[in-house]
Amino acid sequence: MTNYMYYDYANSKVAKIKEDKIEYENARSMKSYFDKQCLENGSTLEGRKRSFIYLVHKKKYIPITISLSPLRIYFPIAPIKDPSCKWVNFSSIKEILYHKKTCTIIFYDDTCLTCNNPERIKESIHAIYRYLNILNIYPQLPSQPEQP
Repeated sequence: MTNYMYYDYANSKVAKIKEDKIEYENARSMKSYFDKQCLENGSTLEGRKRSFIYLVHKKKYIPITISLSPLRIYFPIAPIKDPSCKWVNFSSIKEILYHKKTCTIIFYDDTCLTCNNPERIKESIHAIYRYLNILNIYPQLPSQPEQP
């Protein structure tokens, strides 16, 4: 299972990170990659985004729901126009350790990703849970202990 993805501008490919391995997939951009994935699961990227906005009333840092079964939702950890933006797979998260200025996402394969702006990450996770609750889908909660 992919832990997170980003666009590799040097190779014009999407880099998918799992278990400290990188797989590359041809794509013109993250947007075109997500649109293709959404279309393969019965909707468009724009339709998935509009659904999330409509149900959750969140307009920034919109998670992308590729599919509900199996659950594949990706959320950005930086502004999407930032070339270094990474998209985290919600279903791969085992635990999140929140610190004052950063947070560490621990994946089920025990690899980690350190992120800036822990409040944004926390808001994204809560918005995804609200979205899934509205749809009556109840995934297992990752543990989220608070760190000083």
